[in-house]
Amino acid sequence: MPFRISKVVGLALLFSVGWVSTGAYAVEPRRPGQESFLTRAVFADGRLWLLSDAGELSNIVEDQDTRTDASLPEPALDLCVRDGHAEAITCTREDCRNWTLRRWIDGKWSAGPEVPTNGDGLVGITCSADRVILVTTSRLIEVARGKQDAVPLSEKLEAGLVSSIHATADHVFLGINAGEWGGGLRRIDRHSGKVMVIERSISGALCGGPLSAACDPVNGIATEPWKPDCIAVAVGLVHFFSHGRIVEVCADQVQRIYFKPYGDQATPGAMVNSDEPFATVAFFGLARVGDELWAAGIDGVYRIKAPGKAQSTPLPKFKRIGNIAVSFDLPRLILVLTTVNQRRSISGSVPLLVPR
Repeated sequence: MPFRISKVVGLALLFSVGWVSTGAYAVEPRRPGQESFLTRAVFADGRLWLLSDAGELSNIVEDQDTRTDASLPEPALDLCVRDGHAEAITCTREDCRNWTLRRWIDGKWSAGPEVPTNGDGLVGITCSADRVILVTTSRLIEVARGKQDAVPLSEKLEAGLVSSIHATADHVFLGINAGEWGGGLRRIDRHSGKVMVIERSISGALCGGPLSAACDPVNGIATEPWKPDCIAVAVGLVHFFSHGRIVEVCADQVQRIYFKPYGDQATPGAMVNSDEPFATVAFFGLARVGDELWAAGIDGVYRIKAPGKAQSTPLPKFKRIGNIAVSFDLPRLILVLTTVNQRRSISGSVPLLVPR
C-alpha cells in the first residue's frame, strides 16, 4: 500500500507533547510503535541508520528488507557521520554522568571518549572528519585528537527541540522545531559561546518575514553551493495548513530564496508575506549534494540550482520495512517518513532527507 502524507490527523492529536528532557538525556519512554518517531537518519557504511526519540538505534542495509537493532549497551541520544562512519553518543537512561561516543567500524561498535555531563542536558552533536562537536544546554564541547575543549554558552538552551545542527568554521547553527510555536534558528560562536537568534520578521505582522523564531520551525541546514560563506535553512510546519520556505542566511542578513504555493488557498488573498500565499509547501529536509541543494517537501523532492530556481519531482513510493516507511529509489538520496512531528503539531508523516 502506498504511503500518503497527511495534512491533518484526528482529534487525538489536538495537543502536542514535548520531549522529555531530564538531566543529561532527552529521550521518550518506550511505547508500542515508538520506532516510527524518528529524530535522526544518516547513511554510512552502506546502511541507513535510524534513531528514534526513545533512544533506539537501528539500521537497514540497502537492498535488504530487514531492520536490525544496533545493539548498543545504552540508549543513543544523537547520531552523525564522521569520516564515512556512523557515530553515536550514548548514556545510561538513569543517572547519566558521562556521555560516550561510539563509532561503527568493521561491523562493530568501538567505544571512544567519555564526556562528563556536569549535569547538562544534551542538545545534539555534529561531526566532521576529525572531530565531534557536542552542544549541551550550557556548553559547546569539541572532541578532537584526544582532547576536549569546552566553551560556556552565553545563555541556556533547551534540550529536545533541536531538529538540525550544522557547523561552519566559526559557528554552530541550531535549527529549532517547536511545532506550532515556531522555533527558528540559533547561531553559536565557536570561540566565545555567544548564542544569537537569527531572524528577519516584519514589525506588526503576525508571522511576517522570511524567518521568524515565533512562527517558523527550522528542519534542515546546509551550506549554499553558490555562496559557501552562507547557509540555507528549510522551514516547514503542517498545522491545519502547510507553511514553509527555503531561506538564505549570510552573516546577519536573511532573505527568502524559494517558496511554492500549496494546495487550494483556503483564504484567497491572505498573505503571510507581501508576496507569499497563505498555504505554502513545508520543507522537512535539506542537504547539499555537489553544486546543488536538495530539499524534501511534503509534496515532493526539490532540486535547487540557484535562488528561486527549483525543479520538483513527486515523492517516490515508500515501502514498509518493519514499522518504517523508506524509499531508496533516488540515486543520491534516501527518504524516510517520520511521525515525530505529531508531538509538536497537528501533522501526519513527513519526509526526512538522507544524502548517501
